[in-house]
Amino acid sequence: MNDFPKPHWGQFSRAIIERLQLVEGPKGEWHGACPNCGYNDKPSTRFWIAEHNGLVRVHCRQCNDYQAIQEALQDDGLWPKFEPTNVVRMDDFSQPEPELNGTAVKFEPYHKTKQIDLIGAKLDNNVVVVPLFNAQKERVGEQRITPDGRKKFSAGLDKEGAFGVCGKIAPGLCYVAEGWATSVAVHMATGVNTVFALDAGNLPKVCDALQQVFPKLELVIAADNDEAGIKAVKASGRPYATPRHKGDDWNDVWVRDGKDAVCQGLNRVVRPKALFTHLDELRISKPDWLIDGLIERETLAMCFGAAGSGKTFAVLDMALSIATGKDYHGHNVKQGTVFYIAGEGHSGFARRSGAWKQTYGVEAGEAAFYKSNKAVIMSEPESVAELVDEMAKLVEVAGKPQLVVIDTLARSLGGADENAGKDINLFIVACDEIREQYGCTIMIVHHTGHQNKERGRGASQINAALDHEFRIEAWDETRVVMTFTKQKEDKMPEPKMFVKLPVEIMTDDMEEINSIVLEFTPEKPMAKGSGMPKGQAVLLKLFRELAENGEVERDILKDMYFDRFDAGNKESTKRKFNRDIRSLVEDDVLMQNNGVISETYKGE
Repeated sequence: MNDFPKPHWGQFSRAIIERLQLVEGPKGEWHGACPNCGYNDKPSTRFWIAEHNGLVRVHCRQCNDYQAIQEALQDDGLWPKFEPTNVVRMDDFSQPEPELNGTAVKFEPYHKTKQIDLIGAKLDNNVVVVPLFNAQKERVGEQRITPDGRKKFSAGLDKEGAFGVCGKIAPGLCYVAEGWATSVAVHMATGVNTVFALDAGNLPKVCDALQQVFPKLELVIAADNDEAGIKAVKASGRPYATPRHKGDDWNDVWVRDGKDAVCQGLNRVVRPKALFTHLDELRISKPDWLIDGLIERETLAMCFGAAGSGKTFAVLDMALSIATGKDYHGHNVKQGTVFYIAGEGHSGFARRSGAWKQTYGVEAGEAAFYKSNKAVIMSEPESVAELVDEMAKLVEVAGKPQLVVIDTLARSLGGADENAGKDINLFIVACDEIREQYGCTIMIVHHTGHQNKERGRGASQINAALDHEFRIEAWDETRVVMTFTKQKEDKMPEPKMFVKLPVEIMTDDMEEINSIVLEFTPEKPMAKGSGMPKGQAVLLKLFRELAENGEVERDILKDMYFDRFDAGNKESTKRKFNRDIRSLVEDDVLMQNNGVISETYKGE
């Protein structure tokens, strides 16, 4: 036993007292948190150290585990170790380096492995030591990181709200990361003051503590791209940026891709909206139009129509107008990048876009427009992650998108069922995440129902989620009509008629081929073969089928109208019914009295 090194009071007591932040109680006894169980019942006396015959003696009435306390102190270098001479310690670099498969193993300090400078830390015998503070700028402990990446906090550390600092805490932008290496990489890349919160669970608490004491800090979280990291930033409710690749932190980006990639990535800040806003803070503002009077920015829109109706021509016309800043047939647009996710019609897309560019004199490089080369399955998280990753790369070049088109909904669901609410909800959630990230409009292209051509087919959740919806239908061989069927926050636009304008274009092989563009015509869309708009004509036809003795109850007529036109949105259909009835009454075609609809008498 005499061969074991002894914990001499003069050699170890001062280091133990300072490291554990012990306070002298009764003279000669130093009290605080137990380095083994962490119990700290101050001002009581469960754990303490004292001198006995020139040696350090430790006591804990909570765990009462003398051996475990010694081991905890040994791990922190606060207690002597007995080791056989043939054992090589990781921190004993005076010994020959151990070998693995005949090759000497090099134990470099942690910061060398992470390719970062020793910022906000110091080196203690190849162990990185990072001081930790609270929001009152008081030092509360430290973190020690061994060359192999093992991390240990000082005994008794109250981790909640504790953090390390790279730079200083000062008004203005300040990044918050989880780990020390990540925070150093962010600080070295950007030059911005950065703190690290020790782990994901502590991150929201650190943000709250800092913001309370330093209200002028602009906190942005340099988040890890993993489940715990995303959960932490959402819990914090603060702006954040994540690396593109799943599982990465910003040190991974620093090591693999360099400084510029870190800076560019941190510019992709997501700013979450608060869950609640006080009534007095609500602001009334005019619509923020993407296409003036038709489609608002940061909304979910849908164009639907039968096969061959011209819906892709119509949506492409809108998309290219936005990508070039050209007004959309008399409606101003908000110019910006467009991503067009094409699930079908790839062979004709170049012809259609080429015809549009030729018609409107658009030169190469003038349209910030990107078309996908395949469908993206929006109900599969892996496929959506690939889309978001590819978009992020292009956004760095072309800027944030104003419009993302998904053509068509059926192709973007892959094998999922468009009638199944679960699959549609996954699709809508994916659309909303992109819309919220970039503040852009998502436009879906969809097919009509098999029986009811007045609505898009599939689950009712589709229509319920939309802010705008419009139908494209072929009027005859040369004309198509656009009819809005849902306008959530504004009055319904008038139907629009377009003429299919033939255009001759040249292929890359200098051969002439034909395509078309849509040209607006002020002609008012009328029901085929009648002198009134289509909706009114259908309603009048229903009235005449149901009327007995020239009249019918309004509720009966309404029920039949709903059976014919209900697109899964009863409020929209109700407004359409009321509008058509009102127009027919105002035009002196029908009249209503006490809930009864009758045809206006046309006497001599």
